[in-house]
Amino acid sequence: MKKQIIIGLATVATLSLAGCSSNKQSQSKPKSATTSKTNQQPSFRNNVAQLNDKTIRIKGVKTIKQPNESSPSMVAFIYQVTNKSSHSMTPMDAWNANMKVTQDKQKLDKTEFSDDSLPTNPDENIAKGQTVKSSVVYKLNNTKDPISINASQGINQNAIDQNSNQQIDGTDVGTQTFAISQ
Repeated sequence: MKKQIIIGLATVATLSLAGCSSNKQSQSKPKSATTSKTNQQPSFRNNVAQLNDKTIRIKGVKTIKQPNESSPSMVAFIYQVTNKSSHSMTPMDAWNANMKVTQDKQKLDKTEFSDDSLPTNPDENIAKGQTVKSSVVYKLNNTKDPISINASQGINQNAIDQNSNQQIDGTDVGTQTFAISQ
């Protein structure tokens, strides 16, 4: 009688452990899938826009004052682009497709400005895995309001697959604000 009780308890304990181990396996799979999706989410934090096909890192902001001006009339953003896709791109194409620069909710206009301290290679081709530094200059609307840069994922260039959950229009991934230094 004692042997049958011991064998019964051992069987119940074995089945309980087997049930727990298979339950843990099924729970761990969704966690890893969720984690990998979270790592791929586009974002714009700490001057870095992490996008699906590229990374745009703002390396510096410089206000520009013309010799005959008492306050700055332009702002330059020094940035670098890292291509994460197999498609070639240029720094300017990457910036134009994903970054919108405004001041007091009004879009700022790009302007031409040449300075030895600004990298000037907006049309250099960036291959997969390569990083290129460039700059872009905007004309300020005024010297008191801060400048906002809004990053978006941009328009999806891939063929639309009706079975996937693709974004086909620009998706806002964040905004950064920069004060104007005089």
